[in-house]
Amino acid sequence: DTHARVIALLRDLLEPAIEARGGSVIKKTGDGVLAEFASVVEAVRCALEIQREVASRNHASEQPIAFRIGINIGDVIVESDDIYGDSVNIAVRLESLAQPGGIMVSGAVRDHVHDKLKLHFEDMGELSVKNIERPVHAFSIAMVSSDSAKKGNVGRSRRGAVALATTLGIGIASAGGWWRLNYVDVQGPPAAASVKNGLATEESDRKGERLSIAVLPFTNLSGDPDKDYFVDGITESLTTDLSRALPGSFVVARGTAFTYKGRLAEGSQIARDLNIRYLLAGSVLPDGNRMRVNARLIDAETDTELWAERFDNRRENVLEVQDQIVGRLSRAIGLKLIDIEAKRSERHGNPSAVDFVMRAQAIANRPTSRETMIEARALFQEALGYDADNVDALAGVAMTYVFEVLNGYYHDGREQRLRDGHALIRRALELDSHHIVALKVHAALLRAEGKFEDAIAASRAVIAQNPGEPWAYKEVGLSELYLGHFQQAIEWFEKAEQIGPRDPSRWIWLGAMGRAQFSLDHIEEAIRLLRLSADANRNDFRAPAFLAAIYALSNRADEAALALAEALRVQPGITIKRLFDDWSVPLNATSPVYQQQHERIREGLRMAGMLAG
Repeated sequence: DTHARVIALLRDLLEPAIEARGGSVIKKTGDGVLAEFASVVEAVRCALEIQREVASRNHASEQPIAFRIGINIGDVIVESDDIYGDSVNIAVRLESLAQPGGIMVSGAVRDHVHDKLKLHFEDMGELSVKNIERPVHAFSIAMVSSDSAKKGNVGRSRRGAVALATTLGIGIASAGGWWRLNYVDVQGPPAAASVKNGLATEESDRKGERLSIAVLPFTNLSGDPDKDYFVDGITESLTTDLSRALPGSFVVARGTAFTYKGRLAEGSQIARDLNIRYLLAGSVLPDGNRMRVNARLIDAETDTELWAERFDNRRENVLEVQDQIVGRLSRAIGLKLIDIEAKRSERHGNPSAVDFVMRAQAIANRPTSRETMIEARALFQEALGYDADNVDALAGVAMTYVFEVLNGYYHDGREQRLRDGHALIRRALELDSHHIVALKVHAALLRAEGKFEDAIAASRAVIAQNPGEPWAYKEVGLSELYLGHFQQAIEWFEKAEQIGPRDPSRWIWLGAMGRAQFSLDHIEEAIRLLRLSADANRNDFRAPAFLAAIYALSNRADEAALALAEALRVQPGITIKRLFDDWSVPLNATSPVYQQQHERIREGLRMAGMLAG
């Protein structure tokens, strides 16, 4: 189906556009087209028209296809039905460096057209390309984006591609081009700034000026080339997951990053080549029945290592291991980069909506409290002052309202917070129906309303979109808990723990897992988990309160008294009535099995000495 749609685009759009601009198709090779033009200016105009029309069609398509275009000018060797030579080879290499939906040109092309066409060229630097002795000075053409470009329509790519090269023939101005069709069949969500069909919205959107990262091909240390597929799969999946996890980011496309596979290059040189701020590099080593992965986050401008981590996984199921590795890496790196960028933003003036979103998310990523929600909301609202349709900010404000309800920070205003959250999420999803944070908050909001089956379905949709999101596994587990499915809940919490063993939200699923273990009468395990939860977030009063109840029910009065004192330190004046009145979810919507365990906790709190009313 994808191939048929690509062929239809070639027939109905690309070939007519080439002919209309004085070009001619030299040959087609299934996934490639070779064309030449009488004018390099007309070749560039043709490329611009094609990319804009494809972007427009993608806006109304559930399965968009994006093309890469590379343009070069130079001498060619002409035969009866072909043209070839270094000029065509350079065009092929430029195509591979272009973003999906983007246009990459050589310096010679830029010099010929920059006075004739009002375009913005992003200098990509001197690039070393395969089979060409000298470096090629490359430029990316940035175009005013269409709605499609603003929203972004490119996700995981399949094999295939497009490049247009223009060449100057002997005696006449002719331009030849190699279009290797690299189509991108998209069924998932937008993936941040690298997924804007290669079209920049304005000059200030340049990659190096904000969070920008390239995931370099991880090194296969096994010495077995047959393992390359697994290692390359980690790199590709990380590229996709990071682009979803980082707001306002530019994540270099997989095809471009893979041009550095097997090459020795300084991080600073790669930063100049790609105009990026960060590099993620790593290696994979099968070690007996385990898989060892090392990863390093590097400040590409200074070659300074910012973060390093080693992950070990068992090797029973290769695809499952790959998902676990990618999930843990993308979450950990996403949190680290948001924190780094937030601090960078605070040091520099002239903030934008993206800067305020970064600062807000860095605060929201901390173990939550009433104060962190207020501080994060203020920054998200600052972002909306710059851009009223900033989806990250809309979803962020909604998140603070929903979390305030779920964490019981206020005795009054529950319904108003949920109404406000609904309105903001509805607006965010109207602007971007696949926005990952908006979908996460929507799932949590459904849980807060007691719509547990709907919340599970919404959380599973988030997992399908981004398997590396521990928050979504936690959400499924909580709804299963309220439905009285305690063992199933534990299994979902364990999945969250596998992906996010150092996640700042970890305290939530540890505490919930402790309650589920208590409901199964696994008392010591429940105590262990609730202690971990209390240690992970010293601003949460519920974990020590639950510990007080469990200790009291287990006839451990001294420990119950200490735990109750800790709960009262965090939430002075808390009573049993207040605790249960401000519960995360409507208790009448929970299952009778859950309500029985809930009453056990109420009795334990009474025995521990918490005031009743």
